Amino acid sequence: EIPDHFHREFTTNVELLLQERRPVLLPAVMTAAYSGEAAQVVKQFGEVEFQEKQSRHADTVWSAIAHHQRWMFPTDYTLSLPIDKEDELRMLNSPQSSYVEAMLAAWARKTNAVIRDAALGPAQTGKNGATVTNFDTVNQQVAAGGTGLTISKLREALEILRLNEVEEHDPLYLAVTAKQVTDLLETTEVTSSDYNTVKALVAGDVDTFLGFKFIRYNGLGVDGSSKRRCFAWAKSGLVLGQWNGLETRIDPRPDKEYTTQIFMAGTLGATRTNEQKVVEILCAES
Repeated sequence: EIPDHFHREFTTNVELLLQERRPVLLPAVMTAAYSGEAAQVVKQFGEVEFQEKQSRHADTVWSAIAHHQRWMFPTDYTLSLPIDKEDELRMLNSPQSSYVEAMLAAWARKTNAVIRDAALGPAQTGKNGATVTNFDTVNQQVAAGGTGLTISKLREALEILRLNEVEEHDPLYLAVTAKQVTDLLETTEVTSSDYNTVKALVAGDVDTFLGFKFIRYNGLGVDGSSKRRCFAWAKSGLVLGQWNGLETRIDPRPDKEYTTQIFMAGTLGATRTNEQKVVEILCAES
């Protein structure tokens, strides 16, 4: 039998480390807890305009307003690890356990990937979430132009978000790899004051530039031309849903000669809440 305190302390250690070392993209998005097979994240309403009154005592003229729903569908994820040695089993109740660290890192990577894929991937819309809305590469994309990340691209991304009426109090974030931050130092557009700020950004002394809080995330994908798919967004533009928390169990497996197994399961989903709150910045990498 597995001592009950092993299970309790292992679960507690995982939860505490998740709070302490959260996935890097998680603090930059909205989060919510859901239940059931699907979640209606947000209702979107189109713009309406006032009409000029044509005469006195005229009949009421109604205007039409478009209704859109944005949906999130959960995906289940599991991870199982066998424990072969008794001394490793006795270490499970330690926060320094290699199993705690490995499973925590795996969950962090998965959470980041779910958020990343939702930022630039298809979103489910419509009455029942059956309509696919692809990312708007026409209006919400800054082209690579054969260059890496530049001040000009940052300004263009910021302009797109501001023209889309993203509110001033809505925090703005930018996901980049270490390569893009280095690219900023090499751009000819950098003034002396900008250069000092970017130098501090590279050194990790600051994390904000041109209104964006930089998040270094080396898991960003590339497009068909091997351009790095960085993206900028307003916090209200992405939401991560979690179903039923993160389950952990430690049990013997009778079907595997009673080898002890650590089992972890979690359910995640993510989506854009609004197409106009996410901007893709394509960056060439030499």
